[in-house]
Amino acid sequence: MKLGGVIKNISYSFSANLISLAISVFMVMFVPKLLSVNDYGLWQLFLFYYSYLGFLHFGWEDGIYLRYAGKRFDELNRKTFAGQFYSIILLQVVLAVSISALGQVFVEDSDKRLALICAVWLAPFVNFNNLCNFIMQMTNCIKEYARLLSMERIIFFFGVLFFLVILGWNQFFYMYSAQFFAVAALAVVGAYLCRSLLSPHFDTFKAIRVEAYENISVGIKLMLANIASMLIIGIVRYGISMGWDVATFGKVSLTLGVSNFLMIFINSVSVVFFPIVKKMDEGKRSEVYTVIRNTLTFLLFAGLIGYYPVRYILSMWLPKYADSLVYMSILFPVCVFESKVSLLINTYLKSMREEFLMLKINAVSVAFSLLVTIFTIGIWHNLNAAVCSIVVVYAFRCVLAEYHVTRLLGLDLRRNILEDLLMCAVFVISGWFLDSFLCMAVYGAAYIMFVMIHRHSLQQIIGMVKA
Repeated sequence: MKLGGVIKNISYSFSANLISLAISVFMVMFVPKLLSVNDYGLWQLFLFYYSYLGFLHFGWEDGIYLRYAGKRFDELNRKTFAGQFYSIILLQVVLAVSISALGQVFVEDSDKRLALICAVWLAPFVNFNNLCNFIMQMTNCIKEYARLLSMERIIFFFGVLFFLVILGWNQFFYMYSAQFFAVAALAVVGAYLCRSLLSPHFDTFKAIRVEAYENISVGIKLMLANIASMLIIGIVRYGISMGWDVATFGKVSLTLGVSNFLMIFINSVSVVFFPIVKKMDEGKRSEVYTVIRNTLTFLLFAGLIGYYPVRYILSMWLPKYADSLVYMSILFPVCVFESKVSLLINTYLKSMREEFLMLKINAVSVAFSLLVTIFTIGIWHNLNAAVCSIVVVYAFRCVLAEYHVTRLLGLDLRRNILEDLLMCAVFVISGWFLDSFLCMAVYGAAYIMFVMIHRHSLQQIIGMVKA
């Protein structure tokens, strides 16, 4: 793809994610203020369960994406894709019924049972929409993909605005209704875009089964790697939801949500970055990796400075959450480690077809997360330690993954990794023990020193941008 096309696709994705960011800011700034602490906690618990719905296809959709990426939309076999579409939808309905029945029996807490059942009944819509999104991405219809992404968030935003602000119905049920309308409307639009693949004319049952088996066998490793990636923090969050009440879970989730704002921009690039790296000449990958890593490091560490005004504004705007906003100083570095893994490390590993290595890295990180959670929550039962463990686990995964990818590329970045950990440590310690102005001065001085040490790398990056 030509550079102009790449930039255009990034701009489409970036615009859609910018809309998502604006709506996320609204959700963080206004929804906690409009809902009761308990209803907001219930909403966060619903979102926690909702985030795992995309894995109920067991790698089926990931396999479709990996096997058919690069084809044009009109090259896709209609009978084959119709069989896969309807089979996936049927699977989601069966799973929704089964999980709902199990939830009624085994989940005793009524709030947690409600959040689980509400989430799982969105699975048919969510995974239908995900497949439509995958088809838009793999056939390079990034503009349509961006429209689908932004449309869901816009419909959801207006739903929340209508129920909570205009009507004043400030309860979890109406937040859920807005989410339901958004995913249902998106399913209608997705069905329209993929209408030629939804004609009820299928291959034989045997052909559908063989195709499904091939897709799942290809996609299962990538899906398991993604599940393990989510479980890294999911285990800690689940431990917090079990060890403390719904209100406390909501407060911690609020600070984590604010900390992840920067990931919106990272995701806008990562959507179109993978094909570029995959087609790149292998001899240039090491050099490009170093340049991208340095650029990302400068930007991410600069972005951490935004913590200080954000915390001050939120403490004034959401006084009932002021006691939990101190956790932002711990959780903000999460976006540093997660951005590097999501945009850079995983992209390189996938381009080198190292999905199994991704799975091993994430599995080791999940085991580490489980041990830390057992200690901080099960044995110590300390909320501060549990929140601290989130950034520790993310740092562990990032360092482990970068060690493997740099070894494959023949690079030695141990000093750079240690500097990254030191910068994050300065940020966390100053943010926890010092007031806002003083900790901003301490971290700002550390960042200036970091820039001076790596000024030659920065000059190289600026020169490349100007060229």
